[in-house]
Amino acid sequence: MSVTEKFAALAGEWTGTNRLNMSWLPDPVKESSSTAVVQQRLNGQCLEIAYTWEFDGEHHQGFLILNGDPKSDAATAVWSDSWHSANVLMYCSGRLENEGRVVLIGHYKVADHPDWGWRTEIETTAEGFTYRMFNISPEGDEEWAVETDFTRAGAD
Repeated sequence: MSVTEKFAALAGEWTGTNRLNMSWLPDPVKESSSTAVVQQRLNGQCLEIAYTWEFDGEHHQGFLILNGDPKSDAATAVWSDSWHSANVLMYCSGRLENEGRVVLIGHYKVADHPDWGWRTEIETTAEGFTYRMFNISPEGDEEWAVETDFTRAGAD
């Protein structure tokens, strides 16, 4: 069973709280409301997660299109976000680590520096799902960048 089949139950509308970690600031964690719509695409071959969030009063949006090999735990994705990676698509690869967690790694360019890594984790929970993103320095040091906990919209 592919990663998209295992996450098919996430289809629908979600709400949550987005936490953006800007560790270089005195008050590093910025919270905002967030929404997500999860849909199957290409007859279930892909799963799209389209999300919204806010920073400094501006609305932002992003998406991740997830695909998986039905014969293995391999996963691939394309991701972009209007604030984090404006005008760039990041290609990611990874795998299903257990029944409810997929981990993906992509890379992005930083002028005059080696490429940085970007790890994305999507994990199902009893209440919904958690979407986490981490920066990975060229030296391999990791720091969480974003975490959003989603619950099904209207499930209050």
